[in-house]
Amino acid sequence: MQKASAAKKHRPPAAPLLSPRKKETAVRKEIAPVEEAIPAVPAETARREDPAPKVRRRSDGGVWARMLRSLELFGLGKERYLLIQNLATMLNAGLPLIDSLKTLQLETRRRTVKKLIQRLIVAVENGSALWRAMEAEHFFTPDALALVRIGEEAGSLAENMEYLSAQQEKDQALRGKVKMAMIYPSIVLVMLFVIVMGLGLFVLPNLISVLLSLNVELPLVTRLVIGFTNLFTNYAAVAVPAAIGLFILLGVLNKTVSYVREPFQWLVFRIPGIGALLREATIARFGVILGGLLRAGVPLTDALQSLAQVTTLLGYRRFYRHLLEHITVGDSFGKSFTLIRGSTGYLPPSVQQLVMTGEKTGSLSKIMLKVADIYEKKANDTAQKLPVILEPMLLLFIGGLVALIAFAVIIPIYGIVGNVANG
Repeated sequence: MQKASAAKKHRPPAAPLLSPRKKETAVRKEIAPVEEAIPAVPAETARREDPAPKVRRRSDGGVWARMLRSLELFGLGKERYLLIQNLATMLNAGLPLIDSLKTLQLETRRRTVKKLIQRLIVAVENGSALWRAMEAEHFFTPDALALVRIGEEAGSLAENMEYLSAQQEKDQALRGKVKMAMIYPSIVLVMLFVIVMGLGLFVLPNLISVLLSLNVELPLVTRLVIGFTNLFTNYAAVAVPAAIGLFILLGVLNKTVSYVREPFQWLVFRIPGIGALLREATIARFGVILGGLLRAGVPLTDALQSLAQVTTLLGYRRFYRHLLEHITVGDSFGKSFTLIRGSTGYLPPSVQQLVMTGEKTGSLSKIMLKVADIYEKKANDTAQKLPVILEPMLLLFIGGLVALIAFAVIIPIYGIVGNVANG
């Protein structure tokens, strides 16, 4: 009993019973110092934040900034091809992505490419996907971005980079064939322009002075040659730079303005030999790009969209977009080809039949790559025969020009000789 009474004396007093509202107030008083120690986050900022970490991406800075960046990266197509090829080799060798990019940065000599790789490294180290970092640069093609994105999402980046490297190697080879085929006629046309300028400035003025001294009625061809000669004689300081500037302006407009590019492309496709080569090379690119994207696991609609974006020929780009619209709403390739007006002008019936067969059998990617191989061989044969096709045409054109000038000069002289003989 004494021990129990002693224990009661030492027991601490019981806490008073509180209502739920008073309990909440007491808890708030206890945690208030802790809340004050934590900096408050504005509600607007909290709503904007995502649970996943965000990567700070470079702002485009408007239209002028994008144009300046495009000019900075102009002419680096070969560097882009080498960058992708070397990156694919390193990734397939087992080197981590960051180490591969840093190695490429050390190897490259172009300052612009070094800066570009540095931005890729910073973005990837900050948690960005590689394809997003590449997209922000506006330097890589849409098909390359699609292959890298699918590779990262599926965990097969090294394999897809290998596909991309092989695809771009074939694409570069096809572009190179077209450019090499265009060198010969371009040189001939430039030399023809120089010869015409020389005739107009140095040779024809002396002949025209002789013709005018004859005091006879001149034929229309001779009067046209005299007008051309007077233009160069009186306005040579303006006419020659204006002609050169006109050629340069047409070249720039052909690269930038679709209203100029489309008629020019239409005209080039009608030139014998060159038109066939361009058509075969374009169909080969169709198979290479679409087949490579499908083999890497890119969805068909995304592959067609990438194909339309990388195509520089406006007619084919329009055809691919029409094809994409039909495929998106659920039409088959066979129905799409039937509904698109003039589809056989872009893809021959044999290629369309192969595409439809690949769609039915589920082997579309293999069929596309087979089409690419077939038309790549055709483009090789056409490129080898092109000089044989173009040489007679260019000789006939030059011969016709020389015959026109000779006709304009000789006919008045024959007229004078005939009058003297009759008189």
